[in-house]
Amino acid sequence: MLGFTAARILLVLHTALGVSAVAAGTHLVIWLRRYLRGAAGRRRAVLKFAWIFFALQLCAFVAGNLMYPTYKVEVRTAYLENVPAFTAQEELHAKAVTNVEAKFGQVLEAPATEDLVKRAAKAARFFDIKEHWIALGLFVSGGLLLLLVMWDPYRDGMALAPIAMGFAILACGTVWLGAIIGVLTAAWRAV
Repeated sequence: MLGFTAARILLVLHTALGVSAVAAGTHLVIWLRRYLRGAAGRRRAVLKFAWIFFALQLCAFVAGNLMYPTYKVEVRTAYLENVPAFTAQEELHAKAVTNVEAKFGQVLEAPATEDLVKRAAKAARFFDIKEHWIALGLFVSGGLLLLLVMWDPYRDGMALAPIAMGFAILACGTVWLGAIIGVLTAAWRAV
């Protein structure tokens, strides 16, 4: 398990790589749209984006897996799935809210702790789902890269364009899903 400083650095790196993968995947989908219209120009740019997309996905996946044991112990087990710890923190939060209310004379609405515990457990489950989709997206991205390297639309025709676009959309969708769930999970509790 990594120390907190190393885990936080990896979290920042993982986030930057994930955001970059989202951007590269989105660009790849946009560039491949031309293939669907029968225009296979800029094949080098498409290949470049495919390589960059795959490399960013792979690096983000490795960084996430290096950080995962720390997340599993320090965030998920110790907080998201630990009702007493979660309840204790929410009680401290409720006291702070009471102090703010007393100071400013306003009543603030705080969600019930039981509801927060259920939502935290749900966030942890979504995080696991995200990991499976990201792994699937990495395989699809590798398959797309292999297809694009071996297939030359000028030589072989445009019949594989819909398959390439489908792979790109699926791989890009998985990184978007991973980014959204990752941000929402980190909003609950980061490393």
